[in-house]
Amino acid sequence: MTIRRTVLAGVLAMSVSTLALAQDVEPSNPTLAAAKAATDAGDIAQALALYEQAVTEGQASGAAQLARLYMEGGEGLAPDYALAMDWAQKASDMGDGRGLLYLGKIWMEGLGVTADLDKAAAYFTQADAGGDIKAARYLGLIATEKGNEAASAEWFAKGAESGDITSQYYLGRAYELGLGVTQDYDKAMTWYEASAKRGDIIASDGMVGMASLYERGEGVERDRRRAVALYQQAADLGNETAQAALTRLGR
Repeated sequence: MTIRRTVLAGVLAMSVSTLALAQDVEPSNPTLAAAKAATDAGDIAQALALYEQAVTEGQASGAAQLARLYMEGGEGLAPDYALAMDWAQKASDMGDGRGLLYLGKIWMEGLGVTADLDKAAAYFTQADAGGDIKAARYLGLIATEKGNEAASAEWFAKGAESGDITSQYYLGRAYELGLGVTQDYDKAMTWYEASAKRGDIIASDGMVGMASLYERGEGVERDRRRAVALYQQAADLGNETAQAALTRLGR
């Protein structure tokens, strides 16, 4: 497996985080709010019914959430990629840009279809034009997969500046390793810190990035204690890279 494919595989694993974390904004519509509560409680059957009800009420984001649930699966729900694509397309047709993002992910990850990065990029480009802050992240990953690190860094920068935590992490990594940008440990730390700020499992990769710089003394004074503390914080959230680092350091 090439380095580029390792990066792509890593973000795809991150993209199927817990269902609760996948829902970014508290919905104002009562049916959507009830569906989110059911999802967070692990009652996927009730969530499906409520999201379908929301769609009948004209709520496009209900269709997008159905696409996500069928794409990821959940308690008692096996992934159904055909239904995921249908609901993502419906969400897009109803004007929800997240439907475009999910269509891109289906083609990027080869979920029930033969993976096609060009088709994925076309959907992500539409989603990005519509203002979805996550789309730039995936366009960056596709550029990485195609070996265009400069374009990749530009997309990560766009996503990072828009507030996408994962883009912030990947931009930090680009500066740490000099991938498509001039190597700059200060900027790497700045973006890792931004990525880590939220303090949850998604933010834990930023903590690992910070820890790696402290461990090696790159751009900062070497500080093993600080590195271990950051690795521990990330490990406690379930970050496997951090857990491996602690094992390596004999913790």
